[in-house]
Amino acid sequence: MRILFFSDLHENFSSLSKLPDADLVLIGGDFTTLGTPEHFREAIKIVENRFPKFLAVAGNMDPPEADKILAEMGHFLPQETTAVKGVKCLGVSGSHKCPRPTPYEWYDAEMDKRLAAIPEGALDLLVTHAPPMGFGADVIPNGMHVGSHAIANFAKRLHPRFHLCGHIHEAAGLFDEEGTLLVNCGDFGEAGNHAVIELLDGQAPVVTLHRS
Repeated sequence: MRILFFSDLHENFSSLSKLPDADLVLIGGDFTTLGTPEHFREAIKIVENRFPKFLAVAGNMDPPEADKILAEMGHFLPQETTAVKGVKCLGVSGSHKCPRPTPYEWYDAEMDKRLAAIPEGALDLLVTHAPPMGFGADVIPNGMHVGSHAIANFAKRLHPRFHLCGHIHEAAGLFDEEGTLLVNCGDFGEAGNHAVIELLDGQAPVVTLHRS
């Protein structure tokens, strides 16, 4: 199985046609930049033209109604384990509070309590817009870690095979999150960054980062 992941489109769709086909397409949010619900819906339609059956979480730059719109259009990856083609996935939209307010944010302590109520179970892919605190996927240019403690606690407890995130464009890379492979593919809108995960029977998975 081939899994394609990208995030942070910010209404720049020019590289969509360059992306490879995949069995499962996952998107990490920020389809828009401070977009209205109408802008968000139009962005989803544009992505649908290339990938009719993708699943996604919303980003902090998307409107608060984004999850509802994704669900209505058949693309929402919820905060509960969802089996897709035999792959168990779970998603968390939005991000913890940013230095400058953005539309879809939550308080880390409140999200920590919400995620703590989700039962443990086998999980292949955790998809979050916000990166976890620590581990490298949340480092900004001054060297500070700015990730979410709630996301980090959740990932440590569920221990998925892969944790896919976005949000911090400068922190693209592959990281070890206490045995989970953490993937921040960077921004798609400006750079065309994306990740491909190849799951091959009887072989170790292969994860690669690309720029379109």
